[in-house]
Amino acid sequence: MYDIEADQEQELNMETSYFSFEEVLPGTADYERYLEARYEIFCEELGRVEPPNAISSKGKPIETDQYDPYSRHFLAMHKPTQTVAGFVRVILPSSLGLNVTPRYVIDRPLPYPDASESNIGEISRMAIAPHFRRRHADQGKIQGSPEEEMSGKQEGARRHQPELVLGMYREVYQLCRSLGIDYCVAAMDSHFSRLLVALGFPFVPVGPVNEGVRPPRRVFLISAREMERSLGEREAKLLSFMQASEGLQTAS
Repeated sequence: MYDIEADQEQELNMETSYFSFEEVLPGTADYERYLEARYEIFCEELGRVEPPNAISSKGKPIETDQYDPYSRHFLAMHKPTQTVAGFVRVILPSSLGLNVTPRYVIDRPLPYPDASESNIGEISRMAIAPHFRRRHADQGKIQGSPEEEMSGKQEGARRHQPELVLGMYREVYQLCRSLGIDYCVAAMDSHFSRLLVALGFPFVPVGPVNEGVRPPRRVFLISAREMERSLGEREAKLLSFMQASEGLQTAS
């Protein structure tokens, strides 16, 4: 179990070419912006989450739940326009448990003998803002650089690094490593999980597909050590990106 307030004193801020990634703290304007964005995507656009009938200090609806006090929250900003590009939270081990537990069947035993409630977090509420997603013709590919995706350049001139998604996963990875969380679960559809596995992220299914959610999803588990081994063997540059310390800052 973790002391959220103590750990938040060591916030991690990282930047890439087009995006900045920042941990946002409850009670701040950026945290409200993050909750507003969650409402726009998960309540309005996707309809996956029941609106909590809560509003921000600006009078805008927000999405929040009982797991937020036990989570760390990250916001991705598009640097040229300072607009929200994406966000993610990591639910930490606590007496409340994880968000996937009451909604999905998780097979036991888990594939890693040392995985337990005390060292498993959950990757949750991850989303990319609509205007930063790939064009319809590019469906099936992980999000890349919006600057080049939206510029009309020829296919060969585009960046292949999915900077926005990988940047958010880098936040998750470095946070978990700093807290001693060796594993994370995430509820994903089969399409997105295949894309991540193809990149070298060894997500392992640990339960059946839940047909009662849309799109149908199941719980996957990833080991930090296995990810490091997999990327080290297949994608050394990507592992370097995930472990990069450049731009790491401690927030004041």
